[in-house]
Amino acid sequence: MNPHSPLIASLLAALSLFGAQARAGTPVGEVTQMSGFVMAVKAGGAPKVLSSQSVVEVGDTLMSERDTYVRLGLADGRQIVLGPDTRLRIAGAASFDLATGQLQVVAAGKPAAGRLTIEAGDTTVDAGTGSFDLFYRPDPAVALARRAYAQASLALAASAVRSDAGTAMPIWEKVAQVNIPSVPSAPAAPGGLAPGLYVHVIDGLINLSNKGGTQQFAAGQFGYTANFLQPPVIVPANPGLKFTPPPTFSASAPSGTGGGIGKSAAIDCEVR
Repeated sequence: MNPHSPLIASLLAALSLFGAQARAGTPVGEVTQMSGFVMAVKAGGAPKVLSSQSVVEVGDTLMSERDTYVRLGLADGRQIVLGPDTRLRIAGAASFDLATGQLQVVAAGKPAAGRLTIEAGDTTVDAGTGSFDLFYRPDPAVALARRAYAQASLALAASAVRSDAGTAMPIWEKVAQVNIPSVPSAPAAPGGLAPGLYVHVIDGLINLSNKGGTQQFAAGQFGYTANFLQPPVIVPANPGLKFTPPPTFSASAPSGTGGGIGKSAAIDCEVR
């Protein structure tokens, strides 16, 4: 055995950690339009009030307030509009985690735009190059199961349980299988929408996948999945999904913004 292998392993681990930290803080886009109030919680935990032309970075968690709409111009030309009461974490240049709320993704004009993915409650939205609306509200039973799992002892948390299908799964998922209520009995979100993930495809093809299965949606179609264990399904009519930004928010970016990321001319307020 190489006597230096532990040292080399430690060095490689440190370099890997450094690389992961370097990725946080990488610019991915900027605020091009805003109506209301939005903050970004930085990767280190510091909150920052955003304004027009504020740069957003990998590791930021964007938090919009009531009656707020925020348009982001991404480096690849795509636009993402956050609706009210939305929590969105920027996991990478083309990957996002939607904790709750509404999004509208407008495809880039250039056909060379790469793959974009959005995670919402352990359901993956593969956006391809399409345009679509999303609404996600976590199921309270799943949130409760996650909290129970987080509070479990390390010994219990480390041991997997067996599902009816015979595959190992984390304990909280087993708890969620038992406690997730049926969709009709789940509390309705504002506007009458039950908890879950909704999609309305405006243009192109969108793919939703989770532990329950995979479903592709085409332009004009509506889709829904109640939770990560139930397969996404096509809904024959609009279930009540609404995305109504102010009239000033058109489908195109405001003039003077080309989707590039530059130094902001506006003043950002960072709370330390």
